[in-house]
Amino acid sequence: MANKPSAGTTTTTEVRELLQTAAQKLGAREEKALRMLQGVTVGPHEPLPRRGQDNPDARAELLALEIELVAKEKARAEAERPKAAAAKAQPSRGKDKIVRALRRLK
Repeated sequence: MANKPSAGTTTTTEVRELLQTAAQKLGAREEKALRMLQGVTVGPHEPLPRRGQDNPDARAELLALEIELVAKEKARAEAERPKAAAAKAQPSRGKDKIVRALRRLK
């Protein structure tokens, strides 16, 4: 006999469907509370909600911060790239010693 869900049990897919339809009627905080209560997360391809979109000053400040952080991350990545290439180019003394010893054994 297969286990049948009781009338009071809902599956995760049913909860997701209900949340999608109810999201149009609920506020953002209410929707978030329901998602947290049911353990349903936002999908991986859904965009994150942006704050300050209704305030032009906040939107401009957040955009400036985002641009600054992206520039810093690019600079950090560029600074780390030569270090990684230099580390690969110079073999270690210990490794060379082991390789020479193994070649002598042949």
